[in-house]
Amino acid sequence: MRKTTSEELGMQPKQFRELVRRAEWTDYTMNVCRNYAQFNLAIVPKDYAFDFFHFCQRNPRPCPIVDVTEPGSPHPKLVAPNADLRTDLPRYRVFIDGELIDEPTDVTRYWSDDLVGFLIGCGITVGWALKAANVDYRSLGAYVSSIPCAVAGPFGGPMVVSGRAFKGSRDAVRATQVASRYLASHGPPIHIGDPAAIGVDITKPSVSYDQLPRPEDVLLWWGCGITPQYTAVAAKMPILITHKGGYMLVSDVLAEELANL
Repeated sequence: MRKTTSEELGMQPKQFRELVRRAEWTDYTMNVCRNYAQFNLAIVPKDYAFDFFHFCQRNPRPCPIVDVTEPGSPHPKLVAPNADLRTDLPRYRVFIDGELIDEPTDVTRYWSDDLVGFLIGCGITVGWALKAANVDYRSLGAYVSSIPCAVAGPFGGPMVVSGRAFKGSRDAVRATQVASRYLASHGPPIHIGDPAAIGVDITKPSVSYDQLPRPEDVLLWWGCGITPQYTAVAAKMPILITHKGGYMLVSDVLAEELANL
């Protein structure tokens, strides 16, 4: 992942989304638009939307829902009314009958009037809060764990988790305190310490930020919004569209607006 420039860090979300829409930004979104909340995306057919809503409701740590679009509408009215979910994320994943078939930068050709978009809280939002609290950490990426999700209709499977490495116990405790204010962005960690205890092989991330823990690090693990992607195989929906891990929707909502929701 390349280093974000100060201009990109200070960019306004609408300006950034226009850049993405023109396919002029194809990198991770982790450090763009300082202090603005980012969101995971899952787009499902209307016939599956109720079960998917239940899946998220039963698994709020990896899947905290913040906004849901009207069927056929690509505009998330609560978090970014002028955004277009078909074009405004740098990279998508498209599943047909549970199989990954494409990772495009634009999903307009896959769109139909019966699709419903779910905007799910993202750990990048907590990242801004940690930085504001002067808590130092390194992102380790996302991993498929052995923690089972609660099943809803055809949706189920393992929870995906994201890891952060902290220099010591003081920063780890402070991070837990800060993150606990952001239940709409995964809340506090679900596990502290040995990744093997939750079935994670630290050498095999699903999404890597080119970081590995150091012996002195304290590791904290959060539920991750990539989790819905791993329901695709079990659900075998006609179509499921998601973000690609690390390529999020940058919203008009400030991170602090999601505190204590």
